[in-house]
Amino acid sequence: MKTKKYYLILTIIVVFLCPSISVDAKHILADIDNLHVTIFHTGEEPNGIAWEKLKTEVSNRLNEAGMKVFSPEPGVLYKLPIWPELKIRVDMLKPEQLRQHVFHIQTLLAKNIYVEIEPALRQKADVWKTEPVMQAVSAESMPAKVTEVVLEQVDGFIAAWHAANPKDKQPSDANKISIVPKEQIKPAAKQAVAEYKYVASKNSKVFHKSDCTWAKRIAPKNLVHYKTREDAINDGKRPCKMCKP
Repeated sequence: MKTKKYYLILTIIVVFLCPSISVDAKHILADIDNLHVTIFHTGEEPNGIAWEKLKTEVSNRLNEAGMKVFSPEPGVLYKLPIWPELKIRVDMLKPEQLRQHVFHIQTLLAKNIYVEIEPALRQKADVWKTEPVMQAVSAESMPAKVTEVVLEQVDGFIAAWHAANPKDKQPSDANKISIVPKEQIKPAAKQAVAEYKYVASKNSKVFHKSDCTWAKRIAPKNLVHYKTREDAINDGKRPCKMCKP
């Protein structure tokens, strides 16, 4: 009966509480050093999206940031370790009344979490996520645009991970569930330097205003600064469609 009680408590937290309140990102992402990556893609899609190449690029960025990504060898069956999973969901649709394709992309982190009073009982749950992006583009533009949005969201995860794992941080148990009110949560990424009005990621073709939501998610090591729009455009960048610099 005691075990069932704890499972019930954990299920209530995961199913009912997590969607309606915010989880402390710095605690949730703390001490993650291993994970595996999954890209889910559903719906009608145009030709040209190289999913394995995209997954490799995502894995490379995570590895460069300091996380070890599990990379299975082709044809080998594995029993995956209980590592956090970075899930990239790409849903695509071709409405009959439109000549364009519509895509919806969101990146989530799933972990095995537990209630502190009974750590032996664990349950996998989505504990971190990006803001979803939905856009309509032509079939020809779809592969490049999907790739761009996915990599921007991965950069956002890396920025949040860096904020949660400073070099001088002491190890902690990142699997314990910790829930705090929304107003207590601070931006995960470092603020852009004040004297620069525009920023971009060196791995992206898009530039942003320094206070843009996406700008705050760029990993510090990938951050590029521009004093003027012309500087960014001359560097081959195009304006962000969200903040419209």
